[in-house]
Amino acid sequence: MSPKKFLFRLLVIFLMASPLVLNGCSYIPWIGDSEEEDLAFEEDFPFEDEEPAKATKDAGGDDDFFAEDGALADKSGGDFSSIDQGTDSKELKGDVESLQYQQEALVSKVRELEEILSTLEPKVSATQERLEGSLSAATSQSEFLQPEVDELKLKVNQLNEEISRLKRGGTRMASTGGSAGNRLSTQGSGTPAEYNKALDAYRAGNYDESILLFQNYALNNPPMGLKDNILFWIGSNYVKLEMYDNAIKQFETVLNQFPRGNKAHDSRLMLGISYYKKGEASRAIEVLESALKYNPPSDVKGKILAQLNEIQ
Repeated sequence: MSPKKFLFRLLVIFLMASPLVLNGCSYIPWIGDSEEEDLAFEEDFPFEDEEPAKATKDAGGDDDFFAEDGALADKSGGDFSSIDQGTDSKELKGDVESLQYQQEALVSKVRELEEILSTLEPKVSATQERLEGSLSAATSQSEFLQPEVDELKLKVNQLNEEISRLKRGGTRMASTGGSAGNRLSTQGSGTPAEYNKALDAYRAGNYDESILLFQNYALNNPPMGLKDNILFWIGSNYVKLEMYDNAIKQFETVLNQFPRGNKAHDSRLMLGISYYKKGEASRAIEVLESALKYNPPSDVKGKILAQLNEIQ
């Protein structure tokens, strides 16, 4: 064997054996850093001398000291909560007392208001009764005086017709004085007996009889100045009998046939009243408001306004 081959083999053997030798002796004390390896070995396997110390700490020591502090903290905490509860109860008692005082004040005020109301109710009822009594008396008085007013209007209408005839005649005042005086004397004696009889039946409350008497008198060719009056009083009788549709027909006939007669304004008033009593308040207001546009006399105007106030 040549020396070169021998050296080559020896080098190969050395290279292969050196890792095995080094790895196998890693825990030998004189190879490597012995202090660091000892510390690592101690951390993995703790010594038995340290276990009694830990046991003593678990049994007492610092834990017992902090446990005593916790007990003290629990005792002190309990005392503070009791103090807070005492203050809260006092505040609640004060609030309850203030609420009770306010409730008593409200009750006293309510009693005072009830006493005032009890004193006012009789006065209000008495005032209402007086107003109702005065209103009923006024309406009854107006109904009682209405026929007389109608008669006066009729006489005035007849006098106006007579004056117009005298003017158209062109005769002298001396010659016409006698005839006019005779006519005025006959008119002063009153309206025809049949008309008065029918009107008296209306005043007496015999409305059916009054209707028949007026209708019979209308068939006997009454004077022109009485035709609208007859229709008006027949309609008034129907109103008293609560036959409002028939009454409306009579008053509309007066307005259609005698728009400038002495019963035109009264017929508009009674037409509105008929619609109101029939239950057609809006139609009644429309009729009464239109009646004011015809410039009625003061007495009729007052009745129209009073009826409008009653409806509205």
